[in-house]
Amino acid sequence: MKTLIPLIVVLACSLSFAQEVEKTKELEKAPFDFLDLFDSDRREKELVRTTTSLVLAAGFNQALGDGNGIGDAYRFWGSSTFEIGLEFATRLHPENDRIRFNYGLAMRMNTLNINDNKGFSTINNVTTLEPLRVDVDRSTFTQINIVAPFHLEFGPHKIKTYKDGIKRYRDDDAFVFGIGGYLGFVSTSSQAIKFDREGRGVTATTTNDYEVNNFLYGLSAYAGWDHLQLFATYGLNDIFKDSPLQEKMLSFGIRIR
Repeated sequence: MKTLIPLIVVLACSLSFAQEVEKTKELEKAPFDFLDLFDSDRREKELVRTTTSLVLAAGFNQALGDGNGIGDAYRFWGSSTFEIGLEFATRLHPENDRIRFNYGLAMRMNTLNINDNKGFSTINNVTTLEPLRVDVDRSTFTQINIVAPFHLEFGPHKIKTYKDGIKRYRDDDAFVFGIGGYLGFVSTSSQAIKFDREGRGVTATTTNDYEVNNFLYGLSAYAGWDHLQLFATYGLNDIFKDSPLQEKMLSFGIRIR
């Protein structure tokens, strides 16, 4: 037992030393940023104003208007939103990181799972929601959009100093919130109807045959920790133009960056 005690002490000291070495290794270089690809000297700068992040978002999607609420005309489960994009964050004050202007470019996919055996139909350049002639297992409408989100983000980050003297504002535990909006355009709109015909599962897909508003704009907000937030977006434009369906997209869910 007496011989084990010095051995345990030596092992504990060795483990502590190894952890300190590993910690030192992690702090030898500042974290890589997408913008470093375009400026070879940027990585060695003591402090930078703009950083980048990959953003992923997923959640629920609905179309509100004409008196229908969440889950009325479109199923809550199965109506979804997904987004992937690149976000730039620029500090507005040269001496601190309390307020940032965040902007970027993203691909956003919104899906509506339609209730009551209905589907969208376009007649004389007017798109409406009509009963379908067959009993369907599923009727979904999907829009793929290219959007440019922009937000004012609030919440201070702590500055970290690395071994080589480089400083970066980073704080994974910081609480942040952002308010802003987005601009964009519709890349593709399609409807998929799944039904049975003589015992066979059939899926009929129609693409770009709907009178949609191709220009998109709306409001957006999020709140949470630096890498994980809750978000909500609300479209200010109607989904369809010159249509009695005066409905706007509402999405909410989880955002990761």
